[in-house]
Amino acid sequence: MAIEQDSLRQDNIESYSDYFFLGPLLQRNSIDFSVVSSLDNKKKIEYKSNTSYALGANLNLFDVNIRFAFAVPLGAKSERLFGESDIRGFQIAGITRRWFADASFIRYNGFYRESSDIVVPKGQPFPQRSDIDISNHGISFGYIFNHERFSLKAPYLFSERQKNSRGSFIISGVLSTFTLSADSALVPAPQWVSWGPGATVSRIRFTSLGVGPGYSHTFVMKRFFVNLTLTLGPAHYWLSYTDADRDHNDIKIDAFSQGRIGVGYNTHKFFAGLSITTQSRNVNYDNITLQNGAAVFRIVTGYRFPEEGILKRKATELLPIGL
Repeated sequence: MAIEQDSLRQDNIESYSDYFFLGPLLQRNSIDFSVVSSLDNKKKIEYKSNTSYALGANLNLFDVNIRFAFAVPLGAKSERLFGESDIRGFQIAGITRRWFADASFIRYNGFYRESSDIVVPKGQPFPQRSDIDISNHGISFGYIFNHERFSLKAPYLFSERQKNSRGSFIISGVLSTFTLSADSALVPAPQWVSWGPGATVSRIRFTSLGVGPGYSHTFVMKRFFVNLTLTLGPAHYWLSYTDADRDHNDIKIDAFSQGRIGVGYNTHKFFAGLSITTQSRNVNYDNITLQNGAAVFRIVTGYRFPEEGILKRKATELLPIGL
């Protein structure tokens, strides 16, 4: 049975476990959120970050994928018009034949505001909120059912190559904490009466736990590929928030979604790819719906080299005995 499974995998997936690779990495993290009136969904205020790109390297060594990047003045909009956003933190990810997981610990500061009730003349600055701080920490994980024919490592880590168009049902889970704090309310004071309860909130924190089904499919055309992955499911939210009067605590059931898009070119020696990873969550409090979305845009290229000597070792083999 094991021999049949190995043969089936070799027919569909090419492994590069005997190679290490190195290449440049260009990445951009962003997070946006909106507050929407549940009494009138035309009343919507959007807060957007003005983040720049980060430039670094993508390395696979000892069968471990390592990425690091540093901010560069590229991609950010005019600071005079949109303000300045600061982002700090790190992300780690791992994908095996059957399992995938990632963790992120990121803090954002500084947003600009867009809303239907304000028309900003061309060349004039948008309303800016340098007092808004957001921390977004969490882990996500999942299981790949059709792991004998389908590889999620191929389109995102490039340690394998998908030979044929294949897909798999997946099941994913997420555990995360979102914290937002500001010096004043997210809804401007002149609009408090029309928005009703919840308009004076200046601090929000929620922890979400969600599990849901999904599907991932890689379309292959010779050495080119496109991967689409989507997960949808219910989530349990533990919510706390502070308005002008006092602190509030609540429990909610809502939805979460995760999506990935990967496009690239993968050969025996060289690879290049573009990927977008997104996560969205909605949570309600009083007469307000908070819509939160986070995204990571990444471009990588690399060249593979045959492993020699100690480079043939795996990370698990290098650990001291007993750990």
